[in-house]
Amino acid sequence: AGPEPATSGREPIPLVEVDDESKFTVNEEARAILEPLRGKLCVVSVAGLYRTGKSSLVNFLLETDAGFRVGPTVRRCTRGIWLWGAPRRAALPSGEPCWVVVLDTEGLGGLEADRHYDTRIFSLATLLCSTLVYNSLGSIDEHAIAQLSFVAQLSRHVRFAPSDGDDDAGEAAGDEAEEDARRLGEVMPAFTWVLRDFALELVDERGDAITADEYLERSLRPQRGYEAAVLERNRVRHVLGAFFPRRKCRTLVRPVHDEDALQRADLLKMDDLRPEFRSGLDELKDALFAPEHVRPKEVRGAALRGPAYVALARQFVDAVNGGGVPVVSSAWDHVSQTECAAAGDEAVARYEGARSLQLPADEADFSAAAAAAEAAAYAAFDARALGDARDGRRHELGLKLAAATRAWRADNDRASEKACGAALDRLYMDVVFGALAPSGDAGAAASATDVAATLENAWAELREKYAADSQAKGPARDRQLARCLAEKWPAAAHELARRLEQRGDAELQEEHAKLVEARASLAELEGSAAARARMLEDAQSALVSTQLEKARHEARCKAAQKNLEEVQKTRAREKERADSETSRLEVELQRVKNQLAVAQSKVDTADRAAEDPARVDVKLQDPPVKQPCNCVVS
Repeated sequence: AGPEPATSGREPIPLVEVDDESKFTVNEEARAILEPLRGKLCVVSVAGLYRTGKSSLVNFLLETDAGFRVGPTVRRCTRGIWLWGAPRRAALPSGEPCWVVVLDTEGLGGLEADRHYDTRIFSLATLLCSTLVYNSLGSIDEHAIAQLSFVAQLSRHVRFAPSDGDDDAGEAAGDEAEEDARRLGEVMPAFTWVLRDFALELVDERGDAITADEYLERSLRPQRGYEAAVLERNRVRHVLGAFFPRRKCRTLVRPVHDEDALQRADLLKMDDLRPEFRSGLDELKDALFAPEHVRPKEVRGAALRGPAYVALARQFVDAVNGGGVPVVSSAWDHVSQTECAAAGDEAVARYEGARSLQLPADEADFSAAAAAAEAAAYAAFDARALGDARDGRRHELGLKLAAATRAWRADNDRASEKACGAALDRLYMDVVFGALAPSGDAGAAASATDVAATLENAWAELREKYAADSQAKGPARDRQLARCLAEKWPAAAHELARRLEQRGDAELQEEHAKLVEARASLAELEGSAAARARMLEDAQSALVSTQLEKARHEARCKAAQKNLEEVQKTRAREKERADSETSRLEVELQRVKNQLAVAQSKVDTADRAAEDPARVDVKLQDPPVKQPCNCVVS
């Protein structure tokens, strides 16, 4: 039902104050209590003739003996309109929590005020409440009806719509007044007539029991007669029925029998009251404060909350102070404009307060946070905005929230650009830039193709680490990566080319130094080579001479070899002939030897024959002749 009120005190305070010049003002302390209430307000206003126990009834309803001031004198104890210091929590029939505020109105018909003043007080009390409790003594008789004549004056002191200013419009003016009264009845509070010190038995003419509500309706029936007094009372009945279509009646017996105790009603405890009074009081409390009976203050179907209620009270008070007639529609339009404007400001403030998302944020998180902030803003606006200006102001609020969301989204985009740019710069220096300057002998010896491949791998590593970086998020995430690739990839390639060029220049310079050194060595070698060339020419000349000599010797050797071969062949033939001759000679020798052997044998035989003639014949036979061999060796 809203926050706690600005004060938790139990002392009544004025809501509408009246100064010595009968000027009305809304009390600032009451404003400070009511304005913070964001729940619907259910306002019960107790009115009645002075010195009828009106304030004591409020104390009884609130169950306190230290509330509104009461007294036994004929002087008014309450000036203006007062409220109980701490609005009470309650519940509507729907179960929605609300705040109940009880007002005590200055007694009407007092000796210190005129009829016009009473009518203005009653008009304000009626316009500011959702339930009007009219407190009176005794039964509803003609005198009681006559005392309600100020109700008949409401149509003159309160209007629903502004008049066209033509008092002589005749029948058209009468129709306008009738329509205005009808529409005014739609915004009038519920009416509860409380009959104090009621001693009658509620029965009809036949003696059948009737309810207090039926008793009220019977009392409001027009009376017969054409006398001025009868017509006036019937007019009061008609206006009461027209202005308060929602009406009921409750009766209370005298709270105590003792007259002296009754004069000290503000000091009485609940236990000191008559049981019948307490029972009737409980029924009255139920009729006013039970969830099924409690009603919020509404204008044109819109329930009022604290800020709107205070603004409406000020509009009515200003109209009364200006000598005019409070016009419900005009006051309501002004309150609607004011409250819708304030609701719009409050909604924007609520939107700003709900923007707690840490930036940068991903698009999904941002959209959810923006939707939640807008929902909170609309909820704050709907909780306060009311009236015809609501739709237009809500549309304006939508435009403001859309602009604020665009600005917030731009902030998120900038924060995302900054965070993602910082992350990419850090990763570029750590990953890519490091790959441009490989260290060690392997890096120095790497080819341009190898370095380019390393750079490509470094960019791939940068993309992986960038995707895993929790700080790099938001709508600019991909855009910053694309920008980095578009700007720094060519820069990295240029840097790579520059470094390769530097390395090539260094290598070229090194090779140039080597070339100079080689040229010096070459010049030295060329000098040695010239000497060697001359020596080589001499050697080549000597070699030619030697080769010529060798050729001559080789020719001689070949000729000698040929002669040797011829000699060898000749010698072989000669040897063959010699061998053949030797073989022949050997054969011949063997033959000679054989012949010699035969001759020797003959000699020997002859000799032996000479010695032994008997054996001469035998021994004289010729031995077999050995035939020569026909083999080659032979």
